Amino acid sequence: MDIIVKNKLKLIKWLKVDPTIILQHVQTHGLITISEYGKLKSISKNASEENVAIELLDIICEKGENVCQDFLKMLEDDDVNEISPELRVWIKTVELKETEKAGPSNHLQNPKPPSGVSASLIASDGSTVFAPIIMNSNISESININMNSPNAVKKFDQTKDCERGKSKVVTDCKEFLKKNHGFLVQSVKHIEVILDDLKLHPESAANVRSKGTDQAKMRELLGYINSKAIAERLVDALLEHECDLMDELLS
Repeated sequence: MDIIVKNKLKLIKWLKVDPTIILQHVQTHGLITISEYGKLKSISKNASEENVAIELLDIICEKGENVCQDFLKMLEDDDVNEISPELRVWIKTVELKETEKAGPSNHLQNPKPPSGVSASLIASDGSTVFAPIIMNSNISESININMNSPNAVKKFDQTKDCERGKSKVVTDCKEFLKKNHGFLVQSVKHIEVILDDLKLHPESAANVRSKGTDQAKMRELLGYINSKAIAERLVDALLEHECDLMDELLS
């Protein structure tokens, strides 16, 4: 965190060159939530690139030392630091600490419990708040957790909202996919089940599956969207299997 704070002005100057691509990278690396991404995306539409960079760095610093180190580690990637030759030179001089990893929820884990309390708190059902499972606890008394937080995020109504595909909420599917090409390439994860729904030619589907990363698979898949019918099937598949992502794009 100290490295980011001490070099904040320089980082703002470098990141503001292309804040849009930086947002894609921090979301792909799991450093920000969907709501935080939406907030930053909104800032990018209504304010300067410098404000986006400032807000992003503030969010990263608020998440603690581990996320700050992971953010700096991300900046070592040539695909990220190519936006600024100065950033590429500077990041190579930064000595990063080894961050303690604790599985997929590392960036959202709770602080160390007070002395005398030992338990593992796991967030299930894709949430950092809901449905906690407490394991390996040596607490002798019962534990009560209030799950009715007024600030709790409303869970996406998959049954209701995913029906939007059948009502053709996207009026021009080919144009929608073209307009959001970069975001879809970076963000779509359930490509295998989407491929099953599309029922592409076996050779085309095999070409998509042969790619090494989700981004490469999605980029290849979008290359086969050459008709209105296939575009509509892909949008319907995205509405079914990438509900949160589509909800963000259509909001």
